[in-house]
Amino acid sequence: MRLDGRDHFINRIGRFDDPVAQARRQAICAEIWRDAQQGDLDLSLNRYRPLVEGRDQDLLDALRSLAEEKRQARVTHAFRVVKRFGLPIRTRAEVDRFLAWMKAEGLAASTQSTILSTIRSVQPKNKALASVVIKVPTRSVHQEVLSKKEIQQVLADLNTNEEWFYPCFLLWLSTGLRNSELIGLTWDAVRLDDGELLISKTLKRDGTATHKRYWGPTKTGKSRVVPINPQVVEMLRQHRSTMKALGLNIKSGLVFVTPRTHQHLYDSGLEHVWKRSLRRLGLPVRRLYSQRHTFLSHALALGNSPADLAEVAGHRTEQLLNTYAKPTGRVLLPSW
Repeated sequence: MRLDGRDHFINRIGRFDDPVAQARRQAICAEIWRDAQQGDLDLSLNRYRPLVEGRDQDLLDALRSLAEEKRQARVTHAFRVVKRFGLPIRTRAEVDRFLAWMKAEGLAASTQSTILSTIRSVQPKNKALASVVIKVPTRSVHQEVLSKKEIQQVLADLNTNEEWFYPCFLLWLSTGLRNSELIGLTWDAVRLDDGELLISKTLKRDGTATHKRYWGPTKTGKSRVVPINPQVVEMLRQHRSTMKALGLNIKSGLVFVTPRTHQHLYDSGLEHVWKRSLRRLGLPVRRLYSQRHTFLSHALALGNSPADLAEVAGHRTEQLLNTYAKPTGRVLLPSW
């Protein structure tokens, strides 16, 4: 197909001497001409490519390649959702049908928005997708951050009922590490005499397998030092003694492991422990990531420099303030 003096390849639709292929070619040309006259031409020509058993195979192939490249859960999920949908998503009517299907499937608005964003990344010229906006309800800032009293209640409950996981959550709530940083923390990165952790690597979640992880750099690609308070230092000394008694590697091995197999932890397992504790205490159930929000919000409320905290958290200062400056109940009042 020649457009604006350039030849564009659509797809192989059959032999030139095949009357069925000729008819298909004429139908595609007529559709392109109609859209061009109405100002609705898809310059990527994706809309006009023949479907394969009713599916947009080009979209599926692009999403599969992206999932294999990124190995992120959100990309893999988007590929699986589009594959399960099994219909094209090229025109506005098809997009509306896809949105209605996702809603009927019970997918949250935030999930729908992420899936559409992923599809746009592989089909940036899809005009039907570009015009769709999904309103995602904003999460209340109070839901993310535990109060000081709630933190103490949760830690006391974990120490009593989830003794194996208590050290992990105490360190988490005292440093605000990212999930993959905490799970990938090794003993050679723990400097107890100096009261600090060296965060230089992570155990990233493989988006193509539920519990599979692989080593990678930090989110920013830079190493950073995270201070730990004396309570955490003492806890880690005791925890190291426990790991040594079990014959585990306390020189370069993982700091936190599963209680049975002594392999790396995983998000879903930690989330079960976290939510069990909150339910036992009758507290609102929060996301696992709320521990990072809780630490950084309280650290800001205590008067720490945003620039210093941004360095500890591995963020830009403005990003730290926009994301983690949330109410904690700690207000220091001026006195005249």
